[in-house]
Amino acid sequence: MKKIATGTKVSLVFLLLIFCLPLQAAHSRVDWVETGQVKLEEMPIDIAKSQDAEYTFILTEKGHVYIYAKDGSLAGEIPVAPTVNRIAVSSKGDQLYLLSNTNKTLQTINISFIEDINTIGSPFLGTADAQVAVVVFSDFQ
Repeated sequence: MKKIATGTKVSLVFLLLIFCLPLQAAHSRVDWVETGQVKLEEMPIDIAKSQDAEYTFILTEKGHVYIYAKDGSLAGEIPVAPTVNRIAVSSKGDQLYLLSNTNKTLQTINISFIEDINTIGSPFLGTADAQVAVVVFSDFQ
């Protein structure tokens, strides 16, 4: 009688393992690929990404926000107060929010990215080094 009870327990444990292992294996599978790596000169303390994934903002402990483009190139740098310890980006990617627990402040910075446009051989009126603002209207009504 004792051998039958032990055999039944072993069979039940074996059946549980057979039914539970596939469930665990399904949850433990992860497929991943490293898409890039950036060497930072300062210790990072926070990160934010624009909603369109074009830019990544990295806050460092020395008071800089480094902005990296999607291809990993440095797109810009913004000096901030060393007390800033958190950052966030607006949904449109045109504002950067700087939070300081020490000062109990939230600072908003409007940002825009300057793009170089090749105008060699194009006709122009005025000086060649004049600044030009290009405005894109995307909300036609």
